[in-house]
Amino acid sequence: MHNRRCIRCRGETKPTVLKSAASESNSLALRIERMPVLTCPEGHRQFVTADFPRWLVEHLMDEDEAKLPSGREEGMLFKHYRCGKCGTDLAKEPERRETFGFDVALLDLEPFRIELTAPVYKCPKCSQEQLHSLKEVRSHTPQVLGEAFRAAEIPPG
Repeated sequence: MHNRRCIRCRGETKPTVLKSAASESNSLALRIERMPVLTCPEGHRQFVTADFPRWLVEHLMDEDEAKLPSGREEGMLFKHYRCGKCGTDLAKEPERRETFGFDVALLDLEPFRIELTAPVYKCPKCSQEQLHSLKEVRSHTPQVLGEAFRAAEIPPG
């Protein structure tokens, strides 16, 4: 990781760690812990590279969320969800909310933690607990991640 000038005050930056940032959008909550950032003497934070947010959202959606237990979304206008294991219709109301944690390593940076909290639904036939669908979770991921960055006062770029 190389230092860049602060995008707000043009001061020198140094590598630091964002202790935590969190946000919630619709039914998805996200928490980031120990994410590498650059900080200037004025306390302004910025991403380690301009492409870091894009790489992170792609990593979350393509690699981490793909491992989550999930059902299938069906229907274009009237959506319903089926168990990803046996195909039985899932309940409309969640059983509970569950937190799924991921240790993320991008580039040559120290790994950091991301936790997603989402409603889980229990299949009435096979008892598999799962998200309604990955499509549903992925539709909220960029927004909730962006909100966490805003909450931590990290501007785009």
